[in-house]
Amino acid sequence: MTHVDARSVLGGFADCLNRQDWEGLSRFVHPEVVWEYPQSGERFRGLANVRAQFQNYPSLEPGNTFLEEIVDGTQYALTQMYTIVPLEGSGDRGVAINRAGYPDGSRWYAINVFEMRDGLIARSRTYFAPDFEAPGWRAPYREAP
Repeated sequence: MTHVDARSVLGGFADCLNRQDWEGLSRFVHPEVVWEYPQSGERFRGLANVRAQFQNYPSLEPGNTFLEEIVDGTQYALTQMYTIVPLEGSGDRGVAINRAGYPDGSRWYAINVFEMRDGLIARSRTYFAPDFEAPGWRAPYREAP
């Protein structure tokens, strides 16, 4: 699996989430996928369970979530729900950084450590972190945005 192939698969997956095309996930997610959220201790096994946990997310309605897409640090766009930011890796393994906006207005980063099999996402471990204000005491040491 090349870097371009992984980006295409993960981009298609993100597009399905953005459009809430739950049946379309099967074009990008392996039927025997294992999807993990280590911070909450959850593991979802199989495409049906992964699909259901996205499909049944509380308050997820078209138009009430967004993503800021940043590709290679230069392109910006708004989408509905889930966007791949940078993607790094080789072979069938890699890391994708995602940017998400949730229905409650919060913005989060998600790091996906993924494995591909048969050209599909076969394993994902996702770690989440909310946006936060930079502490004032570090101001003298950081670059201006």
